[in-house]
Amino acid sequence: MKYKSMTKSQLKQYLLNNRDDKEALKELQSRPQKNVITISANMNAEEQERILKRALSNLKSN
Repeated sequence: MKYKSMTKSQLKQYLLNNRDDKEALKELQSRPQKNVITISANMNAEEQERILKRALSNLKSN
């Protein structure tokens, strides 16, 4: 719980000095990541392509 108040960069710095802290690592991994596209390996190629095209068009429009 003590890690929730840390910024992402503070948490990363903490983990560099405390690499065995599993709770801190779990907190960092649970935080949303910007500009990440998640595509399931079980998804067919056409669906993967559709998702990637949508993501690229969103990038171009921003």
